[in-house]
Amino acid sequence: MASFIREMAMTQLKLMIPCILVAGSLGIGFGCLTAEGDDLLPSLSPSITSIAIMISCAVYVLLNQSCANGVNNVLSGVYIACGTSMGSLLQLITQALIQHKTGQKSYSISWKDFFKNKHVHELFFLMIPAILSSGLLQITSLTDLYFSSFVPGAAAALTYAHLLAMAPMGILSSIIVLPVVPIFARHVERCSWVSLKESLLKIILLSMVVSLPITCAICVLARPLANLVFQRFAFDSAASAFVSSLLVCYSISSPFWIMREVFAAVFYSLGEGNWLFLINLTAIFLNGILDWLSINVLHFGAQGLALSTSCITSLSSLALLFLLSKKICGMEYIKEVINPLLRLLPYCIFSGFITMISYKLLHLFLSSILILRFRLAELFSILFAGFLGISAFYLPLLLLPLPETKFVNDTLNTLINRKQFIRF
Repeated sequence: MASFIREMAMTQLKLMIPCILVAGSLGIGFGCLTAEGDDLLPSLSPSITSIAIMISCAVYVLLNQSCANGVNNVLSGVYIACGTSMGSLLQLITQALIQHKTGQKSYSISWKDFFKNKHVHELFFLMIPAILSSGLLQITSLTDLYFSSFVPGAAAALTYAHLLAMAPMGILSSIIVLPVVPIFARHVERCSWVSLKESLLKIILLSMVVSLPITCAICVLARPLANLVFQRFAFDSAASAFVSSLLVCYSISSPFWIMREVFAAVFYSLGEGNWLFLINLTAIFLNGILDWLSINVLHFGAQGLALSTSCITSLSSLALLFLLSKKICGMEYIKEVINPLLRLLPYCIFSGFITMISYKLLHLFLSSILILRFRLAELFSILFAGFLGISAFYLPLLLLPLPETKFVNDTLNTLINRKQFIRF
């Protein structure tokens, strides 16, 4: 079995080399598109690779007629690797077509510019800490996987739960963070610190208002979500319960995860990526310590590993906020950021309660309809309960004329008029 896994990994690595070659061009190209105000393609681009992988898996199943017959076949990994590479190449082609259509010019840099051009020097001084910071985030996840070897089945469960938790947050992060990077850069270029502060606070509130109700819905519907997405064949109800508990532990830090991405964008705009590198480096050591305490001292198991990651994510986000309050004069981070978060907590509780009641009633009713047998009743129950729960978060903010909810109403109006928000 070990030799089979090694052979599959080597084959996949060879077939996915094109991803390494086009990754840099994709990142730079999407950055240029975002700077020009075209954030739709950068936001939706990862879905191209996902669709290509799903198509490759479907082709493999159709050709082999049965997944069980080819489970130990290296071809199963070949199709997935080919789908990933094809998705990356399709992203590059789509990007080239968009740039050609919009009339964007391509620029070439001579090797002499690396020694003479000060702007190239500034770019690399900013990119090097950013690259190291991205690598450190991957090391943090590897730390959790190392300690998960002490708990049977924890590695797979942590991976499944992390995928479910990060899927909506990754989409929201792309939608919220990518369009505002040029805004921060323009404010910094003009030294408009008051405008930068106002924009940052507005985006933080937007992140809270968008992410909190989704987080509540995921936490309440964690068990049915795990059942719907994963439970089949060897993945039984016990495995679903295990993954759902980890999903809750990961999801509670989702709003802080998005805010950390926003703060990182501000630091890059300020040209101070070194602070991000130091914060991420510290987070690795703290995460390792908490993981060790969770497994060997507190005996929290895999749930402790997920909670450790959530705690470190929240702490690193608050640390970046504290540093930004020192960089941006007049920004009182406790009063202007933490207080709105506390004010939204009652709405989160109300939203979670409505989601829970709605799911129980809907599942009881839809399960009795014969045409909705199998997983359709579960799917519709989750979708409708999530919609009702999220609506229960926003409805009081729109209807109740309370002074303390004015800032949320303003943020919701900004979200509805998103085009105006991007241009401010």
